[in-house]
Amino acid sequence: MKITLKELASLVSGELSGNAKLVIKNAANLEDAKDGDITFAVDDRSTAFFDRSRASAAIVPLRLKKFPLRDHIKVHDMRLAMAKALRVFEHKKELKPGIHRSAVISKSAKIGSNCAIMFGVVIGDNVSIGDKAIIYPGCYIGDNCKVGKESKLYPNVVLYDDTIVGDRCILHAGVVIGVDGFGYASVEGKYEKMPQIGNVVIGDDVEICANSCVSRSTMGSTIIGRGTKLDNLVHIAHNCKIGEDCAITAIVAVAGSCEIGNHVSIGGTSGVVDHVKIGDNTVVMGRSGVTKYTPPNSVVSGFPAQDHKKELEERAALRRLPKLIEKVSEIEKSLKSSSRPDKSGHPSP
Repeated sequence: MKITLKELASLVSGELSGNAKLVIKNAANLEDAKDGDITFAVDDRSTAFFDRSRASAAIVPLRLKKFPLRDHIKVHDMRLAMAKALRVFEHKKELKPGIHRSAVISKSAKIGSNCAIMFGVVIGDNVSIGDKAIIYPGCYIGDNCKVGKESKLYPNVVLYDDTIVGDRCILHAGVVIGVDGFGYASVEGKYEKMPQIGNVVIGDDVEICANSCVSRSTMGSTIIGRGTKLDNLVHIAHNCKIGEDCAITAIVAVAGSCEIGNHVSIGGTSGVVDHVKIGDNTVVMGRSGVTKYTPPNSVVSGFPAQDHKKELEERAALRRLPKLIEKVSEIEKSLKSSSRPDKSGHPSP
């Protein structure tokens, strides 16, 4: 798609400096940009690089000390501007509505208008698929599931029975929703399976990336709130309640019956133990282990997770420990040496 620099500036709510009629054909990073491309310069160093690059124009933050000499757009929020600009040049494959002849669909299922249901899809009894939904090859949708309008299920997504997926959701390849929670009773050294009779409810505008898993509840519902984003390889255990607009990055595991508030961010490879509550607007730094209640508006890190500033202070103190031990050892040697008796039998002065 082609767009003028003036049109792009209006789209990203930016301030244009340069040729308003300049035609932009694509977006690219600084290293690969060529004539006709818009690029993104996030700081003074990359701005200097842009001035020497082949890119036609750049989007830059208003906070820069020195602005580019060439055509550019100044914006308040770089990430938001980048998202809007990239959407213009996103290459979307046009999918025609229809149901592939190889799809196996229960007679009791209700399929909305203008849906695309592709090769090898299996849809169970009493399933409801909303208008304009896209179901890619190899997906399995169990009995009594609901998939909202304009939602997209990429290849090999599995929805166990009774799963509810909201409108405009995106489930990437290999996502499994509604698998049994890890519930067992130990009886004389053996494990007795605890029936998992609940389900999973996913709110509108949720995106779950590849190979992530959300377990059904023992009773009631495991809930993923509206607008929440789960990265690749995330595990949400049974009976959890994840709030709205949360961002949980790769290889995070949230154990059973946790309650996570709205607008919570959890960094990669972190873990949350069972029955823990995390308050609204909390940031859990990467590789943290949350083991207890975390109040709203916290920033925590470490294992066990604690206030991030305190964690940094303790780490800094730990790094200084070898030198402190060395100094203490030197002082002890000095004291021993000074307390040795001289030839007269008296301690050295």
